[in-house]
Amino acid sequence: MSSKYYKYLPWMILGAFSSYGGATHYAQTTFDLFYLTTIFMIVYVALMYLHEHYLKYKYKDLFIRFMSNPKKDEHL
Repeated sequence: MSSKYYKYLPWMILGAFSSYGGATHYAQTTFDLFYLTTIFMIVYVALMYLHEHYLKYKYKDLFIRFMSNPKKDEHL
């Protein structure tokens, strides 16, 4: 089960760095830094989960609809 999520490990590491960077902007104490980094990582993981289980298929349908050849009018 978890073997298919290894491909997201680099993105999780980048997400951790960006979460820490965002948290340092808003945090005033060490506890705030830990709390905000945790919250930002939870949001990041939730967005990745949403993408993996729902939005990926919506993107695929939208891409196919945009990139498919439209039917030509025979009258022109």
